[in-house]
Amino acid sequence: MNRHFKLDNLLLGILIIFALILRAGMALKFPNIFWADEIFQTLEPAHRLAFGNGIVTWEFRDGIRSWVLPGILAAIMRLTSWLGEGSTGYLIGVNLFLSLLSLSNILVAYLWGKKIGGTITALICAAICTIWFELIYFSPKAFTEVVATHFLLPGVYLGVQKNLLTTRKRLFLSGCVLGISLALRIHFLPCIAFIIIYICRKDWRNKWLPMILGIIAPMLIFGTVDAFTWTYPFQSFWLNIWVNIVEGRSKLYGVSPWYEYFIFLLKTWSWFSIPIVILALLGSRRIPILAWSALIIILSHSLLAHKEYRFIYPALPMVMILAGIGTAELVLLILNFSHRWVSHGKKVIAILLCVFLWTSTSVTLLSRFNIYNPLNFSTFGTNLENTHLYATTNNLLALQSLSTENTVCGLGLWGVNWALSGGYTYFHRDVPIYQVEKAADFEELKAGFNYIIGNRSIPSQYQDYTLQKCWQETCIYKRPGSCSQIIDSDINSVLKKSGN
Repeated sequence: MNRHFKLDNLLLGILIIFALILRAGMALKFPNIFWADEIFQTLEPAHRLAFGNGIVTWEFRDGIRSWVLPGILAAIMRLTSWLGEGSTGYLIGVNLFLSLLSLSNILVAYLWGKKIGGTITALICAAICTIWFELIYFSPKAFTEVVATHFLLPGVYLGVQKNLLTTRKRLFLSGCVLGISLALRIHFLPCIAFIIIYICRKDWRNKWLPMILGIIAPMLIFGTVDAFTWTYPFQSFWLNIWVNIVEGRSKLYGVSPWYEYFIFLLKTWSWFSIPIVILALLGSRRIPILAWSALIIILSHSLLAHKEYRFIYPALPMVMILAGIGTAELVLLILNFSHRWVSHGKKVIAILLCVFLWTSTSVTLLSRFNIYNPLNFSTFGTNLENTHLYATTNNLLALQSLSTENTVCGLGLWGVNWALSGGYTYFHRDVPIYQVEKAADFEELKAGFNYIIGNRSIPSQYQDYTLQKCWQETCIYKRPGSCSQIIDSDINSVLKKSGN
């Protein structure tokens, strides 16, 4: 038994290390932006806290976002800036930190699989969560819903595993972890309310009380931070709901029909949706709380007019764990039918075959991963650069390269929208940024910047700007001389005037 225990730990350790390398490695190899919020709602305010400059969007002018996550990321930035020059060091640090947090999903997958079906089920569940392309892609991203998911799943697991600690201690700890998740993403309230009801039922004294107290503890911390950083306690919670849902501000960024998330899943998984859903349904018989939680996440967000694929990210690892349970049940069923002829070596082969099939599926779907493409059921993608892996990559690499350039006194964005630029998070120079939208803006703003990042040709009358380097169509241009301050024309002044 001791040998088996050590072997299990070794295999789990290998999976976790491999998962960390995959997540952090992919993020650093393929810098991209899925949605601008991953920069301007978390990393950019963190950069402003850590280094004093950053683009300020309306959410942080109006006080509808908490400073807790940006504050933590700011500390990570300061602590890891030595890892590289310019913005490179702290970008490595942030990616590693977020990737480390995401490993909780793999640990939960392993433990839940172990509890239900033993080592084979545990390894299959953990392996699927390790190699699934969406989990690899989103894990290092600084979205509040992604970070919240990495607390949500451990909270659910702690809540239902009765052999861990005493009941009250376990549920209090579960409540604390779920409370962190709720504080990071208040939209998880329907899902977390269901989880509490499912776990506690009618036992008010031994279950409801410790779990509610656990949830309240981190919520109070977030509320206190709001009191010191904004005007009122819990301001970022109620004002966010008021502005986006009651006033309908979020509708300005797009309105979709109620079934949009199901279309997103079909676009992402293609015809593989059928076996994935079937396997997840098989697994849901063993872990119904995960199946209902995933469904509630999708349906509750379907009621909101503005929809983004990242909002239902918590459902993805839940579905993968359930599909892992279903896959393992099929494998164990086959092995049990032929138990007389099955050796340990053949069991290993069966596990490796499952992992290979899931890995092949993951790689295949990654090659076509772009939710903005029309719905089609092709198997392979023909152009990897048309996937989310390469979204705005050229802009980010260009700004990151300038983060070590000491001669920059001002930066112009020509044909590059500020929301897709990477901001000061990638630029890291304490100089103004100007949005140059049309040729006439050159005449008005050219004195304010000596470098331009553009994805279209510089107007012919400005030949003093010379090409420095290109990343496909995105290029850096430089002119000789210094810069003059142009009042109320830098990006923060423009955003404040426009209310963006």
